[in-house]
Amino acid sequence: MLSTLREHNFALFAVSYDPVSSLADFAQHNTIDYPLLADEGSRMIRDLGLLDEDLDTHHAEFGGQVRDEQRGVCYPGVFILDEQGVVTQRRFQRNYRVRESGGSFLAQALNIDAPAASSPAETSKDALVRITARLDSPTYWRYQRLRVMVDLNIAPGAHVFAAPSPSDYTPLSIGVAANRAIIGEPVLPESRVFKLEGLADDLWVYVDNLHLTVPLEFIMDRGEGMGNQTIAVRVRYQACSETTCYPPTEAVFELVASARRMPGC
Repeated sequence: MLSTLREHNFALFAVSYDPVSSLADFAQHNTIDYPLLADEGSRMIRDLGLLDEDLDTHHAEFGGQVRDEQRGVCYPGVFILDEQGVVTQRRFQRNYRVRESGGSFLAQALNIDAPAASSPAETSKDALVRITARLDSPTYWRYQRLRVMVDLNIAPGAHVFAAPSPSDYTPLSIGVAANRAIIGEPVLPESRVFKLEGLADDLWVYVDNLHLTVPLEFIMDRGEGMGNQTIAVRVRYQACSETTCYPPTEAVFELVASARRMPGC
């Protein structure tokens, strides 16, 4: 991730209330090569409005108690600054457990390509459509937000139906299932209108290359076994060439995310 940021002239810094010695050990143990800034006493954290004022409530929500050394902890989030130091985005999640993956952050927040270290892709293809599915990270941790990424390559002159479609046609849809996971709403690109001679209603279709994403979070608690998690992905569509409409088709994938050791906040 850091090399990708450098290629696009971005710099990355992290701020923590931990002392310098703890951050140095943490960086060495987790092979972190960007600056970790120590804010002992949480002065900067307070100035930035990041102090978790409701730490007891947040820990109680997950069945935990606050330890004395955790007082002063920040509420995890990301500020994105432009070249003039102006904050252009603030990215915070619904609670302190949820974190974005590096690939998701690069793609959504900075609008640059994720590094090549994403999980292996699976591919399905027919005469008109080639579909590739993968995760934006090969590993996961509890409550980290991952994204299922699906790319459709549609043959020149062909199209895939989009919603809304008349009942005689099947629009593109994507379904994701995984054990102990929260599945978000699919993010689909904009479709375009397609006029068919002799049909009064307009049809909505996709052409060329499409990129779809679905967010998900694994929700196991501390102490639960994690291990490999299988994510089932089902893409349903109906494609037409310039002369022929084919029956509805399904492409089914099984993607695997492996558990990893999660650095502290």
